[in-house]
Amino acid sequence: MDHNDKVTALGRGGQPRILCIDNHASSNFSCFLLAGSGYQVNRVGFFSDALDLIRSSSYDVYLINDELVRSGKELFEKLREAAGSAPMVFYSMVVYPFSPRSADQSGNTPETPVPVTEVAIAVARALKYVSTRPIASICAA
Repeated sequence: MDHNDKVTALGRGGQPRILCIDNHASSNFSCFLLAGSGYQVNRVGFFSDALDLIRSSSYDVYLINDELVRSGKELFEKLREAAGSAPMVFYSMVVYPFSPRSADQSGNTPETPVPVTEVAIAVARALKYVSTRPIASICAA
């Protein structure tokens, strides 16, 4: 499958597939929340493992711990390239309930990760965005 075709599983009516990339055991909580929301979730701890999975399978969304992105920028760029047009949602295990949050809460940039408690909402939003994009923009991405 070409990396530009990563989003086609959504059109088949299948269960959306999420790859959670996080090197902390606490990622089990995000996987639990996603599985409880009806997603098929796989988890890996390193970008190199994620690259191996991407080459052999496709995922609809990549959920990535923002701390991991900051520590492995070069591997992250390879991951971004391999993922093609599939959305990436960045999340944080650190939640600051009393501090003002960024205006951009989409989770689409590592600078604005969504809190772990909102991963299911952010993934649903990413999937909705992909399913409403025109085909031309998906192929061009």
